[in-house]
Amino acid sequence: MSLSRKRGEYPNLVIADVVDGGTLTLWRNPAGAKFGEKDVWEISSEWDSPSGLHAAYSALQDKEAELAKSHAFAWDSEFGYLSPFPHHCGTALRIEGTFHLEALHLIGDLPQALNAIPAIRFESSSVVEDGIRQAAHLFRISNAAVLGISEQELLDRAKNLFTDLAMQEVNARRALVEEMPRVIEDAIARSIAVLRHARLLSPGEILDLLSPISLAASMGFIKGITANETRRLMRDQLNAPSLPESRTTEDDRRRDARDARLADRFNRRFETVSLNSYAEECLL
Repeated sequence: MSLSRKRGEYPNLVIADVVDGGTLTLWRNPAGAKFGEKDVWEISSEWDSPSGLHAAYSALQDKEAELAKSHAFAWDSEFGYLSPFPHHCGTALRIEGTFHLEALHLIGDLPQALNAIPAIRFESSSVVEDGIRQAAHLFRISNAAVLGISEQELLDRAKNLFTDLAMQEVNARRALVEEMPRVIEDAIARSIAVLRHARLLSPGEILDLLSPISLAASMGFIKGITANETRRLMRDQLNAPSLPESRTTEDDRRRDARDARLADRFNRRFETVSLNSYAEECLL
């Protein structure tokens, strides 16, 4: 029986749970001065959803106009803005967004989605933590091109790409519930079990384990923890200072001690976390 026949509606499936916002950044070098890294002005503005990109750029232009009242920028009528740094040339505009693409990973469509990004002169980067590539399936998407394209074209491309990528993830979440419920249930249950019982947990492992739990929390399938808390726990691991690569027995002991402390902390936190009755109704 499909979920729509059981409940008359889908779980929470919204773009805001896929896109964690991002930033727009402009770089400007001073005119008539020797170029140097310290001479670059960096202006940034934040955005929350793809639909807000143009408004964020307007705010950025206001900041740039204020700076231009007292400073001249290195600029060429054909080339655009000038700098010794390639990404600071041309439009010198970077549009960046962060995406959580766990469902695309679970249904096996993530490589296809990522491989389409370079075709429009954008690029993706992922988190690498404790040797785990694409940890938590968190991706930062940004433009690779700053030359041969206008600011408005970049904004339009970014808005379309970010919206399309987010919708692919939303559709993947729907497909998991409708067509592959055991896959998402298994991912959630395994993550909870490991976080509850493992005796050593590295930051990279924790990120990977929290990813399906964050997905489940945003879809309304979890009790005992909220989507906001799972995101905070993921940010904590991303922002935690890294230990140097193990080269000695003492390094290994220090790493094991850290992982033991993390395991104890997450064992306690996940004692009361489980799938809720709504998940059982939708997925079983």
